[in-house]
Amino acid sequence: MKRQLLLVALTATLCLAPSARAAESEQYGLESVGASLSTTQAGDHPELDTSFEMKTDSVGFPFSGTRDVEVDLPPGLLANLSAFPQCSFVQFQSQECPFDSQLGIVDISAYNLGSFIEPLYYLTRGPDTVARLGYYASSYPNVINVRLRSEDPLDYGASASVEGILSAFPPTDVTTTIWAVPADPAHDALRITPEEARQGEPPPGGGRPSNLPPFPLTINPTRCGMPLAVTFTATSYQLPTQPSSMSAPLGPVSGCGQLSFAPALTAIPTTREAAASSGVDVELTLPQNESVKGLATSHIRHAEVTFPEGMTIASGAAEGQQACSDAQAGYESRRPAQCPDASKLGTVDIDVPLLERPLHGGLYLRTPEPGDLFRVWLIADDLGAHIALPGELEVDKATGQITSTFVEMPQAPVRKATIHVFGGAHGPLATPSACGSYATKWRFTPWSGTPPSQGIAPMTIDAGCDTGGFAPKLSAGTANPVAGAFSTLVVKLTRASGEQNLSGIDLTLPPGATAKLAGVPLCEGAAAQSGKCPPGSQVGKVVVAAGPGPSPLWLPQPGKELILVYLAGPYKGAPLSLVIPTPAQAGPFDLGTVITRAAIYVDPYSAQATVKSDPLPQILEGVPISYRTIEAEIDRPSFALNPTSCKEMAAQATLTSDRGATAQAASRYQLGGCRELGFKPKLSLRLFGKTNRGAHPRLRAMLRLRPGGANISRARVALPRSEFLDQSHIRTVCTRVQFSADQCPSGSVYGHATAFTPLLDEPLRGPVYLRSSNHLLPDLVVALKGQIDVNAVGRIDSIDGGIRTTFSTVPDAPIDKFVLTMQGANKGLLVNSRNLCGAAAHALVEFEGQNGKGSVRSPTLRSNCAKPARRK
Repeated sequence: MKRQLLLVALTATLCLAPSARAAESEQYGLESVGASLSTTQAGDHPELDTSFEMKTDSVGFPFSGTRDVEVDLPPGLLANLSAFPQCSFVQFQSQECPFDSQLGIVDISAYNLGSFIEPLYYLTRGPDTVARLGYYASSYPNVINVRLRSEDPLDYGASASVEGILSAFPPTDVTTTIWAVPADPAHDALRITPEEARQGEPPPGGGRPSNLPPFPLTINPTRCGMPLAVTFTATSYQLPTQPSSMSAPLGPVSGCGQLSFAPALTAIPTTREAAASSGVDVELTLPQNESVKGLATSHIRHAEVTFPEGMTIASGAAEGQQACSDAQAGYESRRPAQCPDASKLGTVDIDVPLLERPLHGGLYLRTPEPGDLFRVWLIADDLGAHIALPGELEVDKATGQITSTFVEMPQAPVRKATIHVFGGAHGPLATPSACGSYATKWRFTPWSGTPPSQGIAPMTIDAGCDTGGFAPKLSAGTANPVAGAFSTLVVKLTRASGEQNLSGIDLTLPPGATAKLAGVPLCEGAAAQSGKCPPGSQVGKVVVAAGPGPSPLWLPQPGKELILVYLAGPYKGAPLSLVIPTPAQAGPFDLGTVITRAAIYVDPYSAQATVKSDPLPQILEGVPISYRTIEAEIDRPSFALNPTSCKEMAAQATLTSDRGATAQAASRYQLGGCRELGFKPKLSLRLFGKTNRGAHPRLRAMLRLRPGGANISRARVALPRSEFLDQSHIRTVCTRVQFSADQCPSGSVYGHATAFTPLLDEPLRGPVYLRSSNHLLPDLVVALKGQIDVNAVGRIDSIDGGIRTTFSTVPDAPIDKFVLTMQGANKGLLVNSRNLCGAAAHALVEFEGQNGKGSVRSPTLRSNCAKPARRK
């Protein structure tokens, strides 16, 4: 019988449907619509009536066959279906739905079919619907698909649509009633079967009671003062691109002040260890009043959660992180989200009373925007619903404290929402650095307009409490540990997770670790301030690991800009400096470029270089920079030069923490290959001026060293007895205080010196002073100035009646030529003890190389004699 009825319906569809003229089709549309609530009390449980009537011709036939009808309910007008049994689709086709799955009635009139009052059943949900209802129009089943609107983030209302209506029996007038309490005995007389509806027969005994307790189905919105309306849209077969829409006002609900609202929240980190990478488990509970006699609980409008100060974003979490765009999230659409797996931050479960089970979803990183870097999505594509809620993470730029906000949330009840943010090595959060009790503050605002509810959620950090010290480690070395060779210099600082953060670096390199500055253009002026240095000034690169836990973030990330080191000019009283522009780029984040400056001071006596950094940035755009590793490679070709000494040495550092603590760190440094270095310095001495006894000649000493050999570590020159020190010509001696202040009087200058080194473009030049000392005679100090300053201090004494000058410490730096000229005549310190044109006079010169080799020579002290004397 049922199969015959279906064949009749198909035949009627194909052959018997009256054909409307095109002109008549243009008149297709809704004639009237209506909607009403049995109560307008906010949160109450109303009976909902909706109705529509189609335009018809003079004989009552619609101007076109209606294909689809969609009814859009206002946001917040909901139905709690979770307590009602479902009718399977097989049961529905067989007209055997359980009586308790009936939720209302449909009063339908259709052309050529008649009028019927049909039961409305709660059917098993379809794959793309949040709910599904069904009714019969005589013998013909109709399914109402209920979907959630998500095109407007302020909507998320329900839309009920009947699709593919039989054109043979176009509806002309339909009224649907959704019962407020389906088990109410008042509905017993209408708890009927489709067959009873066709026959117009009441149920046996005049009524059929429900087996369910009186549980409410419908729920009024919990937002007052806003006009409500139900919108109807009918679409015809003939004109599918010209739907007809009309709205029926419901009027606003009132009485929101009577609604309860008592949320609670817990927030527990995934680890209770201090200064560790972590996730967090957040659970919101909101008791729902689901009693038939009570009013529903107000829905949440705004949610604000402020984590304790000290719990911050962990920079290490950005490694490999991706973001999800608006389009990928399906925002303002009904398309399911397609966020990258690498953008997922956690899971979300939302217990909504309207649905058969909790919604399952996820928390995703949202694509950053300038000025709005930290954003998230709460996305659920489940149970036929598509929800994409944008959230903000407001991060205090000074403290890093995080406040999570979701505003204008959907008007829907939530019993419980659980958010699990992934923890582990790449957890996006960092726990406070000290153990103790902390509090997460929360504030939830209801749609009812009543005052917000707020409170605190306690949090305890009680593991890893022995952290907080400050003992970074230093490693410094050369890639090619051969004395006198050019090689990449590597300096590495490491700090354990949980220790105080690194703030300042004061690094002194081993003696003799120098650099060839010749030919290197300096980054200066505005370029140094902006970090936009010329490529030619690059001398190395840096890698940085930052973040808590065992897996910090390494910068630069693959595919991101390198962290380059540039040689710059004078800075903070130092002759040279470094500029390190650090692009803060990781995952989808670009926090700009941080410019770090470091002054390079050169000890004028040892030529040791000390690099002093400016205070390292501790927080960037609210993200703490927890330095774990800083590794610099000075790898410019033929730039960094190894010492020519193979003695055991050390690089030393004084490190400062963000809390003012200091720590000393050292790294053993030793080279090989010193024996292979040659050491043959050549010194020539010449006197200019009169050669007679009592004359005061001018002295010139010229030192040459072969390239590639060891540098001098110690030098001693003893002049022959033919030259005495004339103490009566000592005019003025510079004091040490004056010398340190670079304020030596001009009378303390007794000569001039020039040093030529392959390390510099220009030679070093400077005066030769007599400076006070702790010895009987003043010291001879050569004060060389240029791109760097070098002071060579010689002790003057007498041996065997002659003058001797000893330079006990000579910087380990290559010198091609060194020329020293001492004044003569009435300014000369030397006086001839005899006529120089007699027998040849020889000096005694002793050199010691940095590699331990020695050289002793007796060069002739040449003079202006007409015929140079020959050494016998």
